Amino acid sequence: MSTSEPSERTALESTVTGVAHCIDRKAWRELRELFADKVRTDYTSLFGGKTQEQPGDALIDSWRRLLAPIVTQHLLGPITLSIEGASATAHCHVRGYHFVKGAPGGDEWMVAGHYVMKLAKDSSAWRIRSLTLETFYQSGNLKLLEVAGGR
Repeated sequence: MSTSEPSERTALESTVTGVAHCIDRKAWRELRELFADKVRTDYTSLFGGKTQEQPGDALIDSWRRLLAPIVTQHLLGPITLSIEGASATAHCHVRGYHFVKGAPGGDEWMVAGHYVMKLAKDSSAWRIRSLTLETFYQSGNLKLLEVAGGR
């Protein structure tokens, strides 16, 4: 399948950008629909630790608990796609802005990086089965997540 086939390209781009829109709107149910039943996430470039594999429900629930008290805005750069049958890989730049008014240490935290998403097509849609963040840099209050969770 060619990456130039409009319907497949549009569907994949919609899934990738849907992640940012759903997180920022706190649309957790819609966000869950974008992910496979099992999801591998790699945020080691940002937080250290290990790559995780967990059920999609658990991933979205952890994001909901972590991000509910935080105003976010995720901006994605151009999406490049590689499609092979029912599998695809998407690459795009990301800037994640996080804001908590009055947070000790500063109101804002920004993460700049690159996402690599691996997707699989099921009978109804493309679903993300793997998400890796390659962090370029971060600025602002690096403890904002920790501080916001304690409020």
